[in-house]
Amino acid sequence: MNKTLISIFSAFLMAATSAAIDLDSLFVQSLGGPAAVDSLRRMTSYQAEGSVVLNGMPGRFVEYFVPPDRFYSRLEFGPVTIVQAYDGRIAWQRDMNGQVSRFEGFELDEILKGLYFNSFSYLFPDRFEGSFGYQGELTKDGQRYHAVAFVPLQIDTVLGYFDVETGRLALSTSFVDELPIHTYRRKFEEFGGIRWPTLLEVVAEGAPASMQVEYETITLNEAIEHSIFTLPTLSSTDVGFHEGVDSVVVRFDYHAGHIRLPVVVNGSIKVWMILDSGASGNILNKLLADRFNLEVVGKMAAKGIGAYEEVEMVRVDSISISSLVLRDQVAGSLDLSTISSTGPDGDPFGGLLGYDFLSRFPILVNYQGSTLTIYNPETFEPANGGAEVDFFLTMKVPTVRAELNGLPGDFIVDLGNAFGLVIHHSFSEAHHLDTLLDHIDTIPLSIGGVGGMISGRTAYAASFRMGEVLIQSLRVLMPDSGQGLAGSEKLAGNIGNLVLENFKILLDYAGSRLIFYEADRTDMEPGESNDAE
Repeated sequence: MNKTLISIFSAFLMAATSAAIDLDSLFVQSLGGPAAVDSLRRMTSYQAEGSVVLNGMPGRFVEYFVPPDRFYSRLEFGPVTIVQAYDGRIAWQRDMNGQVSRFEGFELDEILKGLYFNSFSYLFPDRFEGSFGYQGELTKDGQRYHAVAFVPLQIDTVLGYFDVETGRLALSTSFVDELPIHTYRRKFEEFGGIRWPTLLEVVAEGAPASMQVEYETITLNEAIEHSIFTLPTLSSTDVGFHEGVDSVVVRFDYHAGHIRLPVVVNGSIKVWMILDSGASGNILNKLLADRFNLEVVGKMAAKGIGAYEEVEMVRVDSISISSLVLRDQVAGSLDLSTISSTGPDGDPFGGLLGYDFLSRFPILVNYQGSTLTIYNPETFEPANGGAEVDFFLTMKVPTVRAELNGLPGDFIVDLGNAFGLVIHHSFSEAHHLDTLLDHIDTIPLSIGGVGGMISGRTAYAASFRMGEVLIQSLRVLMPDSGQGLAGSEKLAGNIGNLVLENFKILLDYAGSRLIFYEADRTDMEPGESNDAE
């Protein structure tokens, strides 16, 4: 699911190139004059609180900032809380289910871009590196603006539009991966002698995501306990193993490239759910959510293979996988009828088991034996003989640095991808893969999932390397679409089951690693207890 929240509180300005006016004077004017800039220079802390409406869901927020690089925000929607923070070294989040994870890759870049603006580094360049330039005067929606392009930390360009008459920064446009985010700033008031916008309206272009933030109080230079910015050591504990049990083994049905597991929802209905490391949360098929009349606690945007979709967030009493029970969960609800309708024994299709299941345990996927071994994280020690590949999380999805025909890129590891290696459109275009790959098929192939169907051409790559794991001569899919995940400019591709099934795969989120073992046809691992269904 999508993370547009990362940039919402983080971005305060934007834009780039030429010099027809004195930009320093423009920046000073935008904040209220030289005295305001002096107050900012001497500012030791910033605290704010107010109301927020996220995709139509009302809530409250609090925000803390200590220059130049400590940041914390908390959103509360009834019983649901989302936290994002940076302690000067590590950016992290606590999600709706109380699970803590780090921001890395381009998501970390989004946090740092926001801090460039929060710390006013365009005025105080000793704080964060960056550059900016004048783009000229232009008209948008009948309003005249000075357009400025900022390049915080020399990462991406963020465009800022300053009202010609007032000097206020009224509009900015940034990009989260390929998605444009427009922020409108209104209702300017003075706090501590500094001019602040007290109403922000944030719209994601091309995705069902919007946010309105209204500041009620802004307080400067009060003491803030620095521990609030620090990465917590523990996530919430909502599931556990029975005493003396080191692992649980669950048999799965491997069908049409999908790993289908038997699951019981709310203690009463058995369903089949697809194991999907590409899902940043558990997602219930809407038919099942409607059958239980589950409470809707909000809406979010989900980034699928071909497009964005709006996902209702619902509260679930329990999700049981064998003897393991996830309790009091917030999950997504989405019409997944295009993926599946029933399981192998006629029981209904329940949805996707994603990050909120996979991140809690080390899990071994044995494709040949059709077994999933779920290890007790308190006693787990990996078996010897495997090849370790480090990963980081992107939108809570494992992401590895890999090479396709020697070309490096970041690839997500997606157990919900029933095909194999999908090469994203931007990576393919940037490296002219249509001239480098072999046996390109002229007949389009279609694949689908969350976000609908996409078509593409298949081809063969000479090699694909993840750390010490080398695969030679493998079939890949090059989508025609530049939308959704297939259009990502930050992610090179998506590694699916037709690649992973050649190994036994251990996913260890706590250790940020995958371990690839030689495939065999052993149903059970030595020393494991058989608690399989």
